[in-house]
Amino acid sequence: MGTTSSDGTLIESAHDNVGARKRRSGLMTVRSGIFYLSLVLAGVLSVLFLPELLSTLATGWTATGAAELGIHRLHIMGIATVVTIFLLGLFAQAYRPKARVASMWGAFIVITSVTAGTVWYGVGRPEEVIPFFVLTGIALVAHPAGRRLFRRGDSYSPALLGLVALAAVPLLAFISTELGASTGTLDSHGIMGHHVMMVGLAVAPLAYGVFAALGFEGWRLASWLAAVPMGYYGLMSISFPAQSSSAGVLWGSAAIVWALAFVIVAEYSRRSGSDVLRRSR
Repeated sequence: MGTTSSDGTLIESAHDNVGARKRRSGLMTVRSGIFYLSLVLAGVLSVLFLPELLSTLATGWTATGAAELGIHRLHIMGIATVVTIFLLGLFAQAYRPKARVASMWGAFIVITSVTAGTVWYGVGRPEEVIPFFVLTGIALVAHPAGRRLFRRGDSYSPALLGLVALAAVPLLAFISTELGASTGTLDSHGIMGHHVMMVGLAVAPLAYGVFAALGFEGWRLASWLAAVPMGYYGLMSISFPAQSSSAGVLWGSAAIVWALAFVIVAEYSRRSGSDVLRRSR
């Protein structure tokens, strides 16, 4: 009787384990479906709302583009940069999302900052911004990495952390200036939500940069997504120094130097044995 009871217990336990595995597998399948559906819907929204805006990244440099954008040239191209960097971080999750955690966080923080500013100040186009925020939030919650979203990698970069800290001071000052321009009596830039959206351009290098520096999975891609908006903004500031929100030639040049330094340090740290560039935890 003891043997029979023991065998029965073992069989029942095995059945329970199989059932538990099936339930976990089913839950993971549902989560994965929700995750990828959110990316697909974000792609549909991008096709519906964004082609004209994103094209200004190229057409804005032409004489025709300059005439069409006028005094809003830097703002429109800057907003297109914010949107592009956000979308790259989000859509990078479509392939090997568990290895793109840093970019997922960067994209979520960028769209959160833009949505909060748009809603709080009641400017811009919240009807277009909020859906992207909702879909990005769903993608974050349903992300295949699960709890690994909160885990750092095996190494981090003191040098990249230093560069993020160095950039934080002027970027926070820029954010303060742009938010200040979104209150009180608003000009056409403020009413259209340009200043609030430009805040996202300053948040992006910090958001992607911090997670890259801390060594979250996918830190290499995140380091590029941190550097590109800074470098592009620097180029615009040098090219359009008289336009609203331009940092001018000096600070624009500094932004380009920072972007180049961030990418160079990130790439070189992959091969270097220096603890300053990359240190094991």
